[in-house]
Amino acid sequence: MPLFILSLLVQLYCAYHVVSTGRDKYWLFIIIIAPGIGSAVYIITQVLPDAGNSRTAGNLKKGAVKILDPQRELREAHQAFDMVESTENRLRLADALMTLEKWEEAEPHVQSALMGAHRHDPHILMRLARIKLELGQPTQTVQLLDLLQEKNKDFHSQEGHLLYSRGLAESGQIDAAIDSYLALVGYSTGEEARVRLGLLLQEANRLEESSQVFQEVVARMNRGTRHYRKTEKKWGQVAEQALRG
Repeated sequence: MPLFILSLLVQLYCAYHVVSTGRDKYWLFIIIIAPGIGSAVYIITQVLPDAGNSRTAGNLKKGAVKILDPQRELREAHQAFDMVESTENRLRLADALMTLEKWEEAEPHVQSALMGAHRHDPHILMRLARIKLELGQPTQTVQLLDLLQEKNKDFHSQEGHLLYSRGLAESGQIDAAIDSYLALVGYSTGEEARVRLGLLLQEANRLEESSQVFQEVVARMNRGTRHYRKTEKKWGQVAEQALRG
């Protein structure tokens, strides 16, 4: 492998590590300005101390692979499915397609998995509900999640509740969606549900309530840990922008 390409790959890996682990952003400046020396210093002082943690090392490797070869899991999932057309391999392939936002390609695999003993499997139904939402079919999302709840009365999922709330909102059932979001924010982690609730209240011209929700999001972001602020940054920015009008 040419030295230039190797240096570039190391630089990309170090930049990914900075962002994914919440390191101080000045490291990005050092890595970009002095790619060879900067990357070496970063690996010695920041990466190697974590190397003893096998879980951390494994996560870093997976993260680097996603950046350098985002299609790898899809290829491997295709190969596994071509060898054995099991439900497990079919769902692995569907998940790989969904990760790459190839919703139309993923849909038939998820549909096919909903057969026999798996026809009411809550996790498979949730996959299909997500696909329907991404394909602009929110009414079907709601119907699928109603079926899920009917057939799996003891099943509870924050992700499913969020999908249901979004499905209601995007199918025009605004009041029902607001009620669903209000129930969700009572126990949900993260800020997505709160921000979506605030936007929906804003859309319904309930401006004072929406402002209160956005202010709560900003306050929670300010109180949160650095990791929390990093993972929820997108939603914090939406809330701040909404407050600025």
